[in-house]
Amino acid sequence: MKKSLLTALLVPCLLAGCQVNQDTSNHSTASPTPNNDLEMTAFAVNNDIKGKVAFPIKHQQQSYWLLTSEEQGILLTDEQGQTLSHFAGSMEVLDWRDNVSLDGKKLGLVATINKENGQVLILGLDWQTQQFSLLTTIKPSAAIETLCWYTMPQGHAGLFMADEQGKVSQRIVVDAKQQRISDVILRDFVGVPEVKSCAVDDQRDALYLVESNIGVWRYSADPEAELQRELIAVTGDFGQLEGEVTSVDVLDNGSLLVSTPEQQGVWIIDPAQAKSAGFYPLKQAQAVENAVAISTDQGLNIGLFDDETGGYYHTKIDITLPKGAATHHIFSQVQPAAETTPVSTSGDAADDPAIWVNHQHPAQSRILATNKKRSLMVHDLQGKLLQQLDMGRVNNVDVRYGFALNGQTIDIAAASNRSNKSLSLFAIAPATGEVSWLSDIPTDLDDTYGLCMYQSNNNYYVFVNDTNGRFQQYQLNTHNGKVDGTLVREFKVASQPEGCVADDNSGQLYFGEEAVGIWQVPAMPTKSMPVLIAPLSATFVADVEGIAIYHLNKQRYLIASSQGNNSYAVFALEDNNRYLGSFQIAMDLDKMIDGVSETDGIEIVSTPLGPQFPQGLMVAQDGHNVMPSDTQNFKLVSGSMIANLIQGWIKE
Repeated sequence: MKKSLLTALLVPCLLAGCQVNQDTSNHSTASPTPNNDLEMTAFAVNNDIKGKVAFPIKHQQQSYWLLTSEEQGILLTDEQGQTLSHFAGSMEVLDWRDNVSLDGKKLGLVATINKENGQVLILGLDWQTQQFSLLTTIKPSAAIETLCWYTMPQGHAGLFMADEQGKVSQRIVVDAKQQRISDVILRDFVGVPEVKSCAVDDQRDALYLVESNIGVWRYSADPEAELQRELIAVTGDFGQLEGEVTSVDVLDNGSLLVSTPEQQGVWIIDPAQAKSAGFYPLKQAQAVENAVAISTDQGLNIGLFDDETGGYYHTKIDITLPKGAATHHIFSQVQPAAETTPVSTSGDAADDPAIWVNHQHPAQSRILATNKKRSLMVHDLQGKLLQQLDMGRVNNVDVRYGFALNGQTIDIAAASNRSNKSLSLFAIAPATGEVSWLSDIPTDLDDTYGLCMYQSNNNYYVFVNDTNGRFQQYQLNTHNGKVDGTLVREFKVASQPEGCVADDNSGQLYFGEEAVGIWQVPAMPTKSMPVLIAPLSATFVADVEGIAIYHLNKQRYLIASSQGNNSYAVFALEDNNRYLGSFQIAMDLDKMIDGVSETDGIEIVSTPLGPQFPQGLMVAQDGHNVMPSDTQNFKLVSGSMIANLIQGWIKE
């Protein structure tokens, strides 16, 4: 590829925010050295096999091969390449996962494509009989070029399929909890044109896609993750690879095995140090198009397909790869009980929830939530949208009870309104939960951002912060039948805050500084300085976003969303703010509700809210609403799940 063309492709990538993990300085490409060439041994089944993938596998210490063939289908052979069984058809590509539980039985799973009709086939291999069986078929809307398995953290067997139009579909094929075949689309996204191969690193949640004339791209395999890509290995003038890139395989330590036919060899590339890639020339190779490896005590055992000769070969590299570490923390898991109607606008829109408790009929309580592009929304406890008040760009919301106005007692909500730099106040009818606008209190903040309320006897306060670190505290007053506010305190932190919660019982305000941690300060107007009680750590990471307090057995527990790793940290306030642990909200495949990621705002109450939520409710904003992809929404988690986690941590 000419330098100008690759430049034209890489520059838009950089402008769009994708990363290039590649040394683009002058370099010398590794050249084949005859004395170091690896010997290639041909398979016995090479006569007219017309295949593409020789996949080495191991089961119960025995070595086998899986081969694809346009003439014979899928072949299982022994270590010497003698056929043990086959599944008839015309296949070129495949991927493999072993020891998958289905109906109480462990099977090997093959994903492949029938070239005659374009259908994706999921085959089961019964190791007792060494026979294949067709488990299910998937009929894609466009021709699939490549596919690869992904074993999800919950154990579900997922599949990525990349088609000729550059679209990638991610779906669940095996429900690990029910041990049954499934077909649930998690998300569709635009991948790469001219896609040749894909592979997934389960331990590091990484998806690799080969764009033949560019190189190898890395995406997150987590369906809840931000859709970003990073260019790991580059061909042409900007990288070490030369010519077309045709296949990628993930090794046990997370390194990549990459084939470049024109160089007549294979590469081993550490994604973290791509410029230190190792090239391994292959003797007799003419155009090795595909390479798949398995680690053994003797090194790497590699299956090869040479497109020029049309034959399968295998070779060994005498190399011991260091064991790579998984890059994600394993947190406790809870599952959502329900989810709200998706917001009416696309992009980053849903932000912060509040829970209004109907003290007369708790099961008829309401969830107030913000669409920070246009409105305040009101949902019931099943997540159904009941009201939408188009008040502008309301960002955060909170509620308090028993506010006296014009001889009546109402409940009151406050929201930070970025459209007019004000505090928007709302009345909540105590009997019905109906929400109506009351008034706006102007501020002199440049950007009214985070917000929370505080009540001390009959005094009601609103805290609001700016993205520049300024905090203001307003006391609510009634005047001529309307509600207004008086500025009673102001303070500042060094960097951007947002989430905050005031504890009416203890009289303390807790707020997050997104890149620092959680601070505590008296909630009543005072000159006291905030104290950092929960700094960031290896598990509690930036950005610190939503903050809420859960009451359990007369103890208080601060919960904060750790946006950078999609988790929620729990701190025991009565035990010197001790960190207890973190949890994530994972998908519930039975209810067809996805998990939660990149949470902005959260709220939690311990008040029983009817039979569905006997120990209260947690509501969390979901930054990526998938299964299938949709606009953002909020997930509802039973307080019983949170209580069980906390009680378990306390006993440890």
